[in-house]
Amino acid sequence: MGELLFNAVSASRKMAILGCGYVGTALALQAMARGYQVVAFVRSSESAQRLQALGITTQAFDLITGDFGTLPKDFTVVVYAASSGGGGVAAYQAIYDQGVKRAVAWAQNSGVAKFIFTSSTSVYRQDDGAEVDETFATGGTENAEMLLQGERAVLTATIPARWVLRFGGLYGPGRHYLLDQLKRGEKLIGGRVDHFINYLHREDAAQALLLAAESSRTGNFCYNITDGHPVTKAELAQWIATQLGMGILQFNQEAPAGPRMQREGRSAVNRRILSSRFRSELGWNPQFSTVFEGLTPFLGL
Repeated sequence: MGELLFNAVSASRKMAILGCGYVGTALALQAMARGYQVVAFVRSSESAQRLQALGITTQAFDLITGDFGTLPKDFTVVVYAASSGGGGVAAYQAIYDQGVKRAVAWAQNSGVAKFIFTSSTSVYRQDDGAEVDETFATGGTENAEMLLQGERAVLTATIPARWVLRFGGLYGPGRHYLLDQLKRGEKLIGGRVDHFINYLHREDAAQALLLAAESSRTGNFCYNITDGHPVTKAELAQWIATQLGMGILQFNQEAPAGPRMQREGRSAVNRRILSSRFRSELGWNPQFSTVFEGLTPFLGL
């Protein structure tokens, strides 16, 4: 997990994870191993049962319609890690605008010391292969604007420490679509393949959240979080195919793209996200420095 030196964590520290899904689950397990008391808040009973089976204290709660006044007020850190579930603008507005604002208001009234929001590098508007850091222009799409509404609500709150972590493309256990496609023997790769993708392994995303949670700094902070080694889709696909002994792939931009692109009705963008600021200021070193390293355990070789 990298050579991170964390401060000792008191058993009295309590972390609320609002929306404990793919990354939130990994964070909960890492935080519990560090001595945090963690309470995960999820909407569905199925999610609650899954988390409870992992030993994670879980409470059913709807971030959009639930009464935040009924929640405990003794948390020291709140992590908002809810996902839109691949929905459209309405889902983004509900989760990343309305939901974040409701959660921030509750955290302020509860005296929470730190609030961390998991945003996305999709807020950036560049599509020319440029290297993009935290100072670059954002917005331009409805989904990006909804994420930025949530970011602004966090960064302008009166909570002592306000953090926004903009994650790259998440992958890891159970989430490696391109690898799955190739394992099925599909040698035709559709959609745009010359664009750079900025990957982030789930465990490294959780590790970054935990590092932010344990920082003693106050104020507002916004960071890009990726593995720092962007690769093109074509490069990654051919590397996987080579590892699987499939030979040379065929690429056709007119063929259907991946499931997420189809579901959300969007196209791939081309930019290289810089995450050096978080590394230098927080001493973060991801466990999986490239997507090639991160996918190797799932090749089944």
